[in-house]
Amino acid sequence: MGNWRMLRSSLVQRGLMSDNTAMSIEVWEPTGGTKGKPIDIGLLEKFVDVAKGADSVSSSQLRSSGLDSEEWVMNQEEAAWESAEDLSSDDLIALVRFFTLVEQHVSGWEAGKKSPVIPLVKILKTRDEFSADLRKWIKSNTDNRYLPYGSAL
Repeated sequence: MGNWRMLRSSLVQRGLMSDNTAMSIEVWEPTGGTKGKPIDIGLLEKFVDVAKGADSVSSSQLRSSGLDSEEWVMNQEEAAWESAEDLSSDDLIALVRFFTLVEQHVSGWEAGKKSPVIPLVKILKTRDEFSADLRKWIKSNTDNRYLPYGSAL
């Protein structure tokens, strides 16, 4: 604590701080980050275009489609996926398959319990469009223990 007093004293002597100014330590949070940012429907549609007809996913495929720097979507809060409700069930299923595969096969796209598969499956369940076959497919194509339903707690 002595170092803080010395710093404060030095700042007061230089006129950079008054003697009665309170010092506090705050948490810095960067502006312009992507956490909590809603996923743009246009971006989701780009993912759908790549996802449709893709039996596998690779980093070169992401690069050629211009999506290689969009890995931030893998760790978003559930609320960020609300725009996906505007997609058809077929598009949602394609995205579920795509994000399951990309997490499994492309380095840097790991998501764990924040996987987009979880909120997408929830949307499908509310539409009564989540089948046992899709659940089995997800389980057989991932090592992520949180898929397809999320954390048990």
